[in-house]
Amino acid sequence: MEKNQDILKYYREELKWDPPFADVLSRYSPDALEGYFTMRKSVQDGELPRKIVELIFTILDALDDEASGAKAHAVASIEAGLTVKELVEAFNIVTMVKGINVLCKTGINAIKAAEERYNEISEGMLR
Repeated sequence: MEKNQDILKYYREELKWDPPFADVLSRYSPDALEGYFTMRKSVQDGELPRKIVELIFTILDALDDEASGAKAHAVASIEAGLTVKELVEAFNIVTMVKGINVLCKTGINAIKAAEERYNEISEGMLR
């Protein structure tokens, strides 16, 4: 049980997000939560830079209309060094392939969350 609490804490502190699946899995299928977390960590600690991993998660969540995840990953990508301009460029690519709806339904909210976090970081650097 303690390991599950550590996993939930990771999501809250690292991504500033409570994924809806994590709480349910922690209570009813802790092995599944641990397995998913192990897989996620292997990607996060893998060869791709963290900003790219978070960008991919952002785009995939946006494609699935998973707004809370797209926003959380967009913010995490900014914290990892992605620029808002790079994020918008990725959404431009998605728009070419999948249409404007992804941008309109989920993408704009993710971009706004990223932009807000980028501005917070930039303001902190000025102080």
